[in-house]
Amino acid sequence: MSKEIFINLEKEAFMGNVLDIGIENHGIVYELCKVTDDNLTIDYISGEKDKGRIQKKYYDSCVIFFSLFEIVSAYGKNNLMKDIISFLKKDGTIYLWDVDKPRFKSVFIKLKVVVPRQGFKQVKINATNPFTDASCRTTCKILKQYFDIIDLKQSDNIYYIKAQKKGSFSREDITDGH
Repeated sequence: MSKEIFINLEKEAFMGNVLDIGIENHGIVYELCKVTDDNLTIDYISGEKDKGRIQKKYYDSCVIFFSLFEIVSAYGKNNLMKDIISFLKKDGTIYLWDVDKPRFKSVFIKLKVVVPRQGFKQVKINATNPFTDASCRTTCKILKQYFDIIDLKQSDNIYYIKAQKKGSFSREDITDGH
């Protein structure tokens, strides 16, 4: 049985050039970006074949919207994070929403995502591969190698992480309040 969950993204804003990484393009990230600024560059990749056309150190933000759970191995997730680091500018930010799915469990969720100007978009999440560990704990462990986690929220088998590329701020910037 699937659970129905609401996510309100009306106030979410991505700045600069945005890289949307996903298995399936729901148009949600695109819609959020265009509400903020019609002149933003938004590029979408959906796998290894698209990776070659992505410019290094070009993007201000990377968004992964319910796609990480599709990558079975920790090795694959780690390689994705290495790629993302190379695509992001020095102070780049990653925004990640995913399903909190431990190994050997299945998660079925119906998402109703509130987006500006369009009302609701529905997304079905069927995380059924027993070998996939898409838990928040595992994802944070991988992310912390490359990013400093700024925000983390968990609820109803879903998590949200906002993180900034390591080395974006020096210790002096943080302690001096700049």
